[in-house]
Amino acid sequence: MELTINYTGGMQFEVKVRGHSIIVDQPTDSGGKDEGPTPPELFVASLGTCIGVYALWFCQKHKIPYEGMKISMTWSKSPAPPARIDNIEAHITLPQGCPEMHKAGLVVQAKQCLMHNTITHAPEIRIIV
Repeated sequence: MELTINYTGGMQFEVKVRGHSIIVDQPTDSGGKDEGPTPPELFVASLGTCIGVYALWFCQKHKIPYEGMKISMTWSKSPAPPARIDNIEAHITLPQGCPEMHKAGLVVQAKQCLMHNTITHAPEIRIIV
């Protein structure tokens, strides 16, 4: 798997993956033009959408209505070094609610998503110049 990130000026980068393009930028108060999400926002969005896919599969399997499903993500930065996100919460809202008997199973399924597993079992990251 591979994607390419090109610097495009200012504080912007363009991500190219499988024919798709995503602009990543900084807010104006951080020197950017605010023309795209920040890297941490993309990171949290990636986790949230991955949780959503696994929640969708669970709902389909258990015939739970999912049209209009919403995943709200909240996060905070650690006040202590090193710079990092130290808390993330995902709130899954189903249009008709989740039956009580399926709530625990839905959480278990959501925690099996690739992004959640990647965060909880950190990959080896090499940076090469």
